[in-house]
Amino acid sequence: MKVKLVATALFMTATMCFGQEDLKEREKQAAFDPAYSSYSRKKPAYITLKDGTKIEGDIKDVDRKKGQIERLKIIENGKKKVKIEATEIADLYMAPSGFDQFNKQATYFNDATKWGKSDASKHISKGYTMYTNQMVSLKNKKKPTEYLMQVINPKYSQKIEVYSDPWAKQTASIGVGSLKLAGGIAKSYYIKKGDEKVLWLTKKDFDEHFESLFMDNEKFKAKYADHKFKWSLLGVYVLDYTEFSMETETVESK
Repeated sequence: MKVKLVATALFMTATMCFGQEDLKEREKQAAFDPAYSSYSRKKPAYITLKDGTKIEGDIKDVDRKKGQIERLKIIENGKKKVKIEATEIADLYMAPSGFDQFNKQATYFNDATKWGKSDASKHISKGYTMYTNQMVSLKNKKKPTEYLMQVINPKYSQKIEVYSDPWAKQTASIGVGSLKLAGGIAKSYYIKKGDEKVLWLTKKDFDEHFESLFMDNEKFKAKYADHKFKWSLLGVYVLDYTEFSMETETVESK
């Protein structure tokens, strides 16, 4: 009986917060890109330097510090080896390892030009991974340093960018016996709202930052006023916040 009551309460909460919307479908729409630690050697990378120079070349090597990219070595024009520091790069698009087997999904984001940076849409729609230069204090403790951070919500990143934490721990997976029902999710990400500094956001301190991240939008506030927020729905919150903010801006501009 107790289990039934708990299940009923959870269902009622989800219904109140999301109305007729299929939450599972919404979670698919808001799913973060996988965090990649490897890259394809068969597809070119596209680099834009801070001075606007664009470079296309094959990745020779990637140097990392604490899991974050701090240097690239590429072969430009098929022969010239070039070493580029992260501090020189504005953004980077790399094909992930296994790119040739990449299965493009026909999702809610068919029109990639509607989301994220418009000049990146052609790369994102082809399955490329997006990185941007950010000044980051790793785990909110280290001296701020410039790294190339992987953006894992590139198609809805206009208001809030979420970056992978290569060293993130995972939540426990759910399973019965040898049957794995659901995999674990990262317990931490790096996140940047507007022009604010990059924040290392963890599952443990999510409640501390929820209001400052999302509750300055009235539509979002109304939808989630009585909602007990969950770490697993971070992508949904970011997507909702983005949509509501853009709707508000559209109305105000008329």
